[in-house]
Amino acid sequence: MNAINATATSPDSAHPEPTQIHPMSDYEKFLFDLKGFLVIPNVLTDEEIRTVREHTKIYVKDPDSLPTHHRAPIAGPAEFLINHPRVMGILQEVIAPSREHIRLESVFISCRSDKNSGNQWRPHVGGTNLHPSFSYRFHNGRIYSAMTRIVWELNEVKKGQGGTCLVPGSHKANLASAQDGTWPEQADQPDSGVWETYGCPPGSLVVFSEGVRHTGVDWTNPENPRCAILMAYNHVTVRFHEPKPCMNPVVIGGLSEERQKFFRDVWILGNNRDK
Repeated sequence: MNAINATATSPDSAHPEPTQIHPMSDYEKFLFDLKGFLVIPNVLTDEEIRTVREHTKIYVKDPDSLPTHHRAPIAGPAEFLINHPRVMGILQEVIAPSREHIRLESVFISCRSDKNSGNQWRPHVGGTNLHPSFSYRFHNGRIYSAMTRIVWELNEVKKGQGGTCLVPGSHKANLASAQDGTWPEQADQPDSGVWETYGCPPGSLVVFSEGVRHTGVDWTNPENPRCAILMAYNHVTVRFHEPKPCMNPVVIGGLSEERQKFFRDVWILGNNRDK
């Protein structure tokens, strides 16, 4: 199911609101459950890549030149990423069937080159976890992934030269857990043999359950820098991150009405009764 029917846009967005999603295939669900992550190549068109890259470049280098409501990684011409049909097909499978129960709670840009990468190796999370943002369950035929990370890779990623590193299956590890401090230091060494990374063309999508042990890694590709937008979605009843300053009321107010809903506050039980 790839069809998208245009219904409404924000005042200055060229991308219509999708009314249909692109659901996960059975094999994608199998891989996500098995490994805790997916790499989906070539999701964005060439024109979409150019548009988002240009917005990202201006936002990083000269944000004051943008309209105030565009001063965020996923505002203005990039806001369509918030509820891209491919993203929603995944989130409605692994967080909640209804988009009304999905929040976007964090977004940031990763831009670095082989000359200014710094030390990115900081493994975190992993192991069976009771924290509501890092737990992973399978119940009644459905995946419950808790907080789920969406990464839009806007430039080519060459395998072994700077993409995010992950430990496959670590979201379900039983004998070690970062939560209780028992994750073995030996396993965190880059050459331990437990780490997996990826290569992908521009416009690809990387998705992982936040409970998977993962880390950034130094960017060593001299041909192009890394340019990625990282977004964290969660169930509407849970929040882990403090809101990012860039996603402020001015920016959120400039989004389409439907996309504004992804920034609603956390709630448990809606009180719709008359007072």
